Amino acid sequence: MNSFGEKIGVVALGVTMVTLGTSPHPVILILCYIIHELGHLCLSRLVGARMRRFKIGAMHLCLSYDTSCLSYKREILVQLGGVIFNLSAALFACLLFGGDGADFFVICNLSLALMNLYPISILDGGGVLKNVFLMILPRDVSEKLSKWVSFVCAIFMWLLAVYMQIIFSANLSLFIISVALLVELCFSVG
Repeated sequence: MNSFGEKIGVVALGVTMVTLGTSPHPVILILCYIIHELGHLCLSRLVGARMRRFKIGAMHLCLSYDTSCLSYKREILVQLGGVIFNLSAALFACLLFGGDGADFFVICNLSLALMNLYPISILDGGGVLKNVFLMILPRDVSEKLSKWVSFVCAIFMWLLAVYMQIIFSANLSLFIISVALLVELCFSVG
């Protein structure tokens, strides 16, 4: 890993520590991340994608798949696997359990699902958007368009985080996550 990758790992570690530090139930938050990645893993197996790499990072599990043999629709399914599992887990918890722990579990799963649907290339929603573009546009146009959409959405997320911090004195988690996404996006576009 190059020195920039190590710096991003430090940023991701900081985001994780802030998120876990503000969480009333950090184990539940970690469980939601595991459910998310399990969704990707299960749907990749379902559509026939083979795993190339499994890496545990500071803020995430990174599963890399060989999607060269998949259609764009199947690749979208793999990218949506985490969101589908998070939404299913939230629904399951709502129907079967109650209490503060279950409420926090539902909120974490819904938040993680919604956050990953955001169309930033680093997140699942960005991959979905790029594959939708690839289905209807030439590859070079699709890549440029998804980079621009990703950048605009990351800026919007940062502005929203700043607004929420100023107006509502919200905790810094969304702000730190938005800054980390912007930094990672800026350096991954290269």
